[in-house]
Amino acid sequence: MLLAFSFASFAQASSVDNGTGFGGFVSGKVAGSVNWGNGLVSATSVVCPMQDTVDPQRTRALALRQGGVEARRMLLKTVLNITLDGGRTVSDILKDDLKTMNTLRGFIQNSLLKTTVSDDGSVEVTAFVNLWDGLSSIIIPPTIPFLSGIAPTIAGNKRSEVVVESGQKEDGGVDGREAEVHSGIVIDARGFNLNPVLLPIVYDGHGVGVYGAFAVSRDSVMKHGLVAYMVDGNSENFKSRVGSFPLTVKPVNTQGSGRSDFIVSLEDGAGIRAVLKRKSVGENCAVVILMDRDTAVPAETVAKDESGAPVNEAGIVEESLQDSGTVPDRQ
Repeated sequence: MLLAFSFASFAQASSVDNGTGFGGFVSGKVAGSVNWGNGLVSATSVVCPMQDTVDPQRTRALALRQGGVEARRMLLKTVLNITLDGGRTVSDILKDDLKTMNTLRGFIQNSLLKTTVSDDGSVEVTAFVNLWDGLSSIIIPPTIPFLSGIAPTIAGNKRSEVVVESGQKEDGGVDGREAEVHSGIVIDARGFNLNPVLLPIVYDGHGVGVYGAFAVSRDSVMKHGLVAYMVDGNSENFKSRVGSFPLTVKPVNTQGSGRSDFIVSLEDGAGIRAVLKRKSVGENCAVVILMDRDTAVPAETVAKDESGAPVNEAGIVEESLQDSGTVPDRQ
């Protein structure tokens, strides 16, 4: 069963990268990639073993091991560079949390591996994990107030903490048809140069949040992700996320230094609140952010410390993930 899951997950990742599969937005293909549609995070290492050795089988086995270690090291770097919200990355969150950082290292050490041997003898090893298969519970802090019902406001707005019930308009009215008809929510952000994040916020024209972590439970986000970033609005997986009759809104602007949050009109904000009255929408986080295919996130430059070990922006040294013998490879 584990082998079948590994093969299926990798096949799905490959089809996405080729633009023929899930339809999710994929970022950072140089040093590792994140599929923001299905949550698959992967990194690949290619090793060319020595030729004409006395023991070719042992040489290839060592190359496989080296490739696995390197792929997992790059996978750790990719996860650390994932943006949580605003401008905070996972590395920013964990830089002073040694216990959680060690938990993350252990999770990456136990990541699935896919190996391919080319005709020229080179060995390609890909390590991958899924954000919604345990990883999110490690990298999303427990201090974030999920399902608080307290809508955040854009800085500088005169109204501070505003409690907004799902489906409630500014005048106190509720368009019940929105809740009954629409099966999900689509934020059509095509044309905006934005960066995907794990926990974006959607604001209305008054700068009051209409959707975000405050509107759904932590369990729902751990299972589905707060949103899915997609590039194909006709794929089966797009429809499986938001259903056949989603409410589609167009942002009027982005918000924040990372351009990761959105501002919609007052009318669209009221519509989103109404759709969120449907229990299934909130429980399944049936929200998709539709992006352009050619939107690109620049590849990260790998910094190193004096010893040559990779260091990310937060100063976390990414140690080699050598096999300890206590955690089996999930190949």
